[in-house]
Amino acid sequence: MPAVSSVMRASDLRTGSQILSEQLGLARQMAISKNRSVEVRIYQYAVPPETGSGKFRAIQTFEILDSGVAQPLGRVCRLPSSVLIDSGSTLSSIIKTPSSGADVGYSLPEVGKSYQCVKFRFLPDGSTDLSTANSSWFLTLHHASEGDSLSKAPADYSTVQIDPANGRTRIYHP
Repeated sequence: MPAVSSVMRASDLRTGSQILSEQLGLARQMAISKNRSVEVRIYQYAVPPETGSGKFRAIQTFEILDSGVAQPLGRVCRLPSSVLIDSGSTLSSIIKTPSSGADVGYSLPEVGKSYQCVKFRFLPDGSTDLSTANSSWFLTLHHASEGDSLSKAPADYSTVQIDPANGRTRIYHP
């Protein structure tokens, strides 16, 4: 039984990192093909019986229209329920000061505007609006049972790195 549990945990972690990487790649491709900015939003929300602001556990992309309005390109993509994106800047450099759902003005299924999100954009040339002074932008995923805002990576984790200059991503599994 412990072996099966370990395999399932590893599978959930790989699935989560794959979802994140694929959505980032899709956002980059859409920015290039549509020749306009595409915003990536990473959502933090609580799932009952959780209290507080919740965990970063979903991603969604938006096309930025000429009017400046953000139009969803697809649905919210949730990570497996046992996986989260660490909210600490030590393990996830992209996670800075989140905006509230009320400030963003967009309602999510099941949580409405009761969420927070961090966002950045892929530009029409495929690069990002993330500072190139920091060449290491990344998001670290791990199991929710490990906690959140960790000071060091747990034994089992996955990191998705984004190159700000060309927008390419890569996944690191230890």
